Amino acid sequence: MKVIITADSTSDLPQNFIYEREIKIFPLSILLGENSYLDSVEIKPQNIYDYVSETGNMPKTAAVGMAQYYDFFKAASDAGNAVVHIGLSSAISASFQNALIAAQEFKNVYCVDSKSLCTAMGLLVLKACDLRDRGMDAKKIAARINSLVPKVSATFVLDSLEYLHRGGRCSSVAKFGANVLKIKPSIAVDPQTGKMDVAKKYRGKISSVYEQYVSDCLKDAAKADKSRIVIANSGNVPGETIAFAKGLIEGKNEFKEIITADAGCTISSHCGPGTLAIFYIVK
Repeated sequence: MKVIITADSTSDLPQNFIYEREIKIFPLSILLGENSYLDSVEIKPQNIYDYVSETGNMPKTAAVGMAQYYDFFKAASDAGNAVVHIGLSSAISASFQNALIAAQEFKNVYCVDSKSLCTAMGLLVLKACDLRDRGMDAKKIAARINSLVPKVSATFVLDSLEYLHRGGRCSSVAKFGANVLKIKPSIAVDPQTGKMDVAKKYRGKISSVYEQYVSDCLKDAAKADKSRIVIANSGNVPGETIAFAKGLIEGKNEFKEIITADAGCTISSHCGPGTLAIFYIVK
């Protein structure tokens, strides 16, 4: 029985990984006014930033519909295949719940709530691919990935709270305080609940904040699984900052693979440009 690994577009894996590891992606939808676009298929983050700049309106996002999951799961099941689906945190989107409902109709479809986002979620997807390629069956893959969910470190630092604020995810008071005090918050995803909260607060120029954030992440990564680490950004992060992060990681000479990834449209819609993230899995 072939095992198919599927994930929501919010896994934000580079296209070469999706192609080479044979991952099926379900795109969420991005709503700009009355127009709807498939995440990273029909629209890119820069299109969103241009729209916000030109109109002053914020984008909205929509979950993957249950029918989309059902149709794929049915086709896979009818072909005698099994599916392990890894979804965007259920605390953030209804996509996972829709996938779970669709999967109930089939014996060999297993859904895992990543309780994470972006390429932190993508790390779980790649782990599932590793296990599949070693010959593990779908049920055991799902169980193993579920056991790794609490071990995913997902943090990111924001250049601005503007998008979170205007999208209704940050109070005016918090935004005002951040602007006046020149605070750049680092947000962490709680791996137990999948919810986001402020983890650290940095002050100063964003270039210095990026470097401090990366240095802090690598201190915390001492006990990380050294197979992979991700440097992700939502656009407008300077190339020299990405190079600094990569150089610092390479200097440690511990991680076997360093993945640089661009945040997709769903994540970018909520965080805005200039967001930098470091993701890894703890042993």
